[in-house]
Amino acid sequence: MPVTGALQWDWRESYVVLLAFVVPGWLLVHVPVLVPAVFGALLAAGVGMRVRRIAEWWTVLRSGEVAVVDSASSTSVGASTRRLSHATGWRVHRGWFTGDITESVVSYTIAGEQRRLEIRGLPYTSGIVLAHPLTPKAQCVSDLPFDLRPTDGGRWSASVPEKFWPGACATVGLYGFLVVGAVISARHLWF
Repeated sequence: MPVTGALQWDWRESYVVLLAFVVPGWLLVHVPVLVPAVFGALLAAGVGMRVRRIAEWWTVLRSGEVAVVDSASSTSVGASTRRLSHATGWRVHRGWFTGDITESVVSYTIAGEQRRLEIRGLPYTSGIVLAHPLTPKAQCVSDLPFDLRPTDGGRWSASVPEKFWPGACATVGLYGFLVVGAVISARHLWF
């Protein structure tokens, strides 16, 4: 499961890489010593964000429980066209959506304690919320990069969505570009 999170495509990363090389490109041409540093900084930032994201849901999966959802309220935060995930029970629907994007505040109970979870995307309907009873960590199953189902033995069964693999290949390509760029630019600069 961590491999799925590590390989999940994130358009924001590719956008940041594009901006880091197109917008300040003139600076990189005039000060070539910055080229390896930019590659290294982008690589470190991307890996750090992925590790943090994986750690968030890994904690919930390792010792989390299904929370009891008490109520949910949604407010519109604007309109756009984007790829979203929406959960109905354990089933997660992923696809392109055009229209109002909402921020839902879900109130849930875990271990007798009331808590809240904010979900951005489509209005929350009935997705399963997994929460850790001892920490404030919680996730809706639509926030996970894979489809999750409970098994009879009290464990989870995970499967990747159909459209995961093209994004995984693009992610490997993006990070491969950053690693190769860092190595080549450092070698060129120092040798």
